[in-house]
Amino acid sequence: MASINLKKIIMSGSRGNERLSGAKIFAWFSLLIIILAVLAASFINVPAGYKGVIISSPTGPSSTEIDEGWHFNPIYAVSDIEVIRYNVQTRDMTSGSTVTVRSADNLNIKMDISLVFHISPDKVADNRIQYGDMTILIDRYIRNVPRDVASHYNATYIGGDGRGVVEQHIRTNLTEALANYNIIVDDVLIRAIDLPDTVDQSIEAKKQAEQDMIAAEYNYETTLTNARASADAQIIAAHGEANATVIHAQGQALAIAEVQAQLAKTYGNNSSISYDPVQVYLTWLYIRALSDPNSNVQYVILTDGSGNPIILDLGAATGSGTNQTAAP
Repeated sequence: MASINLKKIIMSGSRGNERLSGAKIFAWFSLLIIILAVLAASFINVPAGYKGVIISSPTGPSSTEIDEGWHFNPIYAVSDIEVIRYNVQTRDMTSGSTVTVRSADNLNIKMDISLVFHISPDKVADNRIQYGDMTILIDRYIRNVPRDVASHYNATYIGGDGRGVVEQHIRTNLTEALANYNIIVDDVLIRAIDLPDTVDQSIEAKKQAEQDMIAAEYNYETTLTNARASADAQIIAAHGEANATVIHAQGQALAIAEVQAQLAKTYGNNSSISYDPVQVYLTWLYIRALSDPNSNVQYVILTDGSGNPIILDLGAATGSGTNQTAAP
């Protein structure tokens, strides 16, 4: 009987050892998993263009940014970390988030606006801890600043010639306002302006009038230029004609002088010939005129020396005119 009880005690003890060993294995295995989980949570990877910010931890938030790349710190395992973008980015106010502004003449205008900005890399943690979500802050200013600017301009100016001025005004004001939060404005773009129909029609009419005025000025300048060119051409032609007349007259004078000189040589020293220089020269001009094909002389009346006139018909184009002698 005693031997049987001893055997039972030994068997029950071995079972207890087996149960204890299983519990130890489970405990060690669980501890290993916890350690691995803690180690994994102690690693953080920050993408390029972003900064890691510890929002909460056993020691509180941290104003020191976690730079790009892989980092290991056991405190990360028990910390709340946000990865925040700081490089150049665009915030669009389009479609459902279009900005509605009121002009100086009390007209509602819808604007699609884009803000291009970046955050100072060494101020990302300070901004997040002090101001919270930067997107909410940026949206507040990207709505309020255009409304304030638009109140200084009429709708026709905003949608017409003044669009660039208004855009620059918004850019300047946003740059000054967001600089207080370490946000650097790179650009502000007005992508679209939706005006009331009456204002659109007014702007189109103004542009058409300006185009008509430009066309009228161009036509006027063209007409004036052509008139000046025509007048200059006529003046040049008149000068040319006058010069030609002067040159022709000078040539005629030289020719007359030469003919008179030749006649003087021929008849001047011959005492047997009655010489009248003027009469001889006029006779020479008369004969030259008759031989000129452009002469308008049709009939010439001569004398044969006996008193009977001789009529020469020079009107025939072939030069075969008839001679007629008048009755005495």
